Amino acid sequence: MSEPTNNNNTNADNEKAQEEITLSKRMFFVGCLGLPWLWICNVLYFRLKVFGPMVMFDYWPGQKCKYISERSAANEEGEDEENEEQLFSLQERQELEKWVKRSTRGAMLVVSVFLAWVITFQVNKDNFGDRWFVMDATEEEATGW
Repeated sequence: MSEPTNNNNTNADNEKAQEEITLSKRMFFVGCLGLPWLWICNVLYFRLKVFGPMVMFDYWPGQKCKYISERSAANEEGEDEENEEQLFSLQERQELEKWVKRSTRGAMLVVSVFLAWVITFQVNKDNFGDRWFVMDATEEEATGW
């Protein structure tokens, strides 16, 4: 009787893993369509599963990492790494990592290009001319801004 319950749990976990992969994939493709901030959301949402806990984000230096201590406590209670691997198989993990890492690269590229544009514009704003601005200097007095 316990095997069907275990099988149902495995199926539910596989469905959850597939939903996570689908969500990650959708966030990547929608980011490609012009919403690159979704890449950043994708990376932040799945960062623990893909990159693991990070200092200053998940815990402070000198303190125990909650994520690592929970995993070690589960292993001490008799749960093996194999159970976790069954819940989230290696192929599913690799598929999720693929889409999250692609989102990471895309977000880094877009942020780099945006920062380069801001720096270039701020350094050379006198060379761009009045057409590049929403308001020119004469409209400033009329609007009060």
